[in-house]
Amino acid sequence: MSDVIEKIEETEVTELETIHDHYEHLRLIVDSMESDALKSSKGNKAAGVRLRKSLRHAKSYLGEFVKFTLGKS
Repeated sequence: MSDVIEKIEETEVTELETIHDHYEHLRLIVDSMESDALKSSKGNKAAGVRLRKSLRHAKSYLGEFVKFTLGKS
């Protein structure tokens, strides 16, 4: 999972210039949540905290993505 987080951080450093770049970044965010979602469903409370944090990050990123597609960024 740390590899996925590193890719997300690398993508945030580079400028996202196309809709495809933004979409790939969103896919990385969602993929990074998979293991925490599975662990959380089995009762792991720490994974639940990480999952909620990732969901908040995804929610804020989706707002940025929408603004980009509207040409407002």
